[in-house]
Amino acid sequence: MKTSFHLILFSIGLLTGCSKSSPAPEPEFYVSATIGDKEWIANVNNSQNTPAAATISQNLVVVIAAQNADNATTAIGVVFPKSITLNTAVAIDPTQYLALAYSISETEGYSADPSKGGSGTLTVTRFDEAAGIVEGTFMGEAIHNKNGSRIRITNGRFRSAIYKTTVTTPPPGKR
Repeated sequence: MKTSFHLILFSIGLLTGCSKSSPAPEPEFYVSATIGDKEWIANVNNSQNTPAAATISQNLVVVIAAQNADNATTAIGVVFPKSITLNTAVAIDPTQYLALAYSISETEGYSADPSKGGSGTLTVTRFDEAAGIVEGTFMGEAIHNKNGSRIRITNGRFRSAIYKTTVTTPPPGKR
C-alpha cells in the first residue's frame, strides 16, 4: 500500500511539472518579432524544411521566413553585408545594403527604409559561414509601401542555417 501511495505521489509530481503554460522549446532555426502589438513567429517551412532560411548572394546575407496566420501568409526579410561588424547595432539603410522588410502580400508590405520615413537597427550576433549559422536581433519602425502607414517591429530575433542551395518560400498574401 505504501508503494502505491508513493507511486501516486510521484505521478502527481510529474504531471504537475507538465503544464500547458510551459513554453514550447524553441526550434533550432527561427525568426520572431512583435509586429504592432501581435507576436509574429515563423511557422511555414521552406523547401529545406526549416521555418527560417539564409543565403549569401553577391556578398549580402539574406534571411527570410514566413508565417501563416488568419488565412494569410506574411514574411519578414533581413539583409546585411557579409562584412558586418558582429555585436554592434547598425542602422537600417538600404543604401548601405542593410534592410528590414515585413511583407503582407506579393505587392504590399512595410520597410524600415529611412528615405521613406522608416528607421531601425540590426545587430548580428553570430555569422559563421564555415558552420553555416547566422543569428541576430532587429527592430524598427516600418512604412507601408502604398499608403504610408507605420508599424512598429520590436523584439526581432533570428537564427538560421546558411544554405548554399536555392531555398523557396511561399509568397505572402491571402490564402
